[in-house]
Amino acid sequence: MPTDATPTSLDEDFRYGQLAIEGRLITPDQFDAAMDKVKALKKPLAAVLVEDATIDAQTAERLSKALKRILRDERAKSEGGLHMKKQIGGYKLIRRIGEGGMGEVYLAEQLSMHRTVALKILHAKWADDEEFRKRFLLEARAAGKLSHQHLISVYDVGKYQGLYYFAMEFIDGVTVDDLIRHEGAMGLEKAMDIVLQVCEALTYLSSQDIVHRDIKPANIMITKDGQVKLGDFGFIQSVWDGELLQEGTTIGTPDYISPEQARGERNLDVRSDIYSLGATLFHMLAGKTLFSGTCSAVMRAHLDTPTPSIADIRRDLPKNLVRVLEKMVAKNPIDRQQTPADVAKDLELLKLEVSAGTGELPSSRSQILSVISAEKARIVELEMDLSWARTLSTVWLVLAGIGWILAALAGVFCLAK
Repeated sequence: MPTDATPTSLDEDFRYGQLAIEGRLITPDQFDAAMDKVKALKKPLAAVLVEDATIDAQTAERLSKALKRILRDERAKSEGGLHMKKQIGGYKLIRRIGEGGMGEVYLAEQLSMHRTVALKILHAKWADDEEFRKRFLLEARAAGKLSHQHLISVYDVGKYQGLYYFAMEFIDGVTVDDLIRHEGAMGLEKAMDIVLQVCEALTYLSSQDIVHRDIKPANIMITKDGQVKLGDFGFIQSVWDGELLQEGTTIGTPDYISPEQARGERNLDVRSDIYSLGATLFHMLAGKTLFSGTCSAVMRAHLDTPTPSIADIRRDLPKNLVRVLEKMVAKNPIDRQQTPADVAKDLELLKLEVSAGTGELPSSRSQILSVISAEKARIVELEMDLSWARTLSTVWLVLAGIGWILAALAGVFCLAK
């Protein structure tokens, strides 16, 4: 294979591997094994894959050419979007790593702190649009006030030669969306662990009077040690800047949007995020979204179409998991869990049931305490239900007694006549 068709760095090798996985030419496990050889033998990934007969030389060359085109297009877009700049304020740009609806994200070095960051820069086309500029700065200002282990940290916000930017924590990991695309439907325990960590982040956001508004797999990062980080606050609703959101405005991602958000309601609460998290959990377990079709068709489906049951797709899942998930994606907010803590309690109890089925017990103190707390709450609910049932029973007995007394009096009255 020609040498000019092979990647020349570990970064390009990684991108090459991503293309091969996305094309279903290799598996993630084959990629990991090949990358170990790349580092040991100092050979390009393409050459290693061909030598191991994982792919043939012709396929390897096609992938190399495709990667070259992608990298060339990215460089052209990056340079054009930033007017050939190599530095923004106190940040040295390294490479473009992503793009959202309002801005591009670059891997950068914060020169004053000598640390690697992700630098989000507002699209030049929005720089003169006051509403979009305010929303972009809202994202940075609001996120900069937050501090939680399951939220991506924001370090700095600023403006440089007409460009608005903010610097945030760079996460060396993958998104849940990446995992679904590369590995398909997830196992139950892995999916529950991710959701439980997101619930902690949502509980914190709720305590700050913030609704995230865009919970989805692409906004959930997982570090190499398994820690979940929730990011992208471009669509948050905050008590600090409520004037940016007007009645009838629909913001969010259609595949995971709550019915009330799809209607453009203004006063959303955390139950909207619970719905989106439920739609995300469905995607993780099913390998596909709740609904499919055009954006408008999907939004209508969230409003009107009965929600598909995960039980029809995954028959291996516990019935209680099906119940928990169906409750999360109920059309009416009042029918859902009312807080992320409620979701977490349901899942902790489910984990206990799953563990009992395998003969295992909760391993950590926090896990045990969570289960105990959840079980206590369930007992209180049952006692309330029983108390109400006992009250009803007493009322019926009293009414029945009164009925007998009236009947007896009527009989006596008739005899007297």
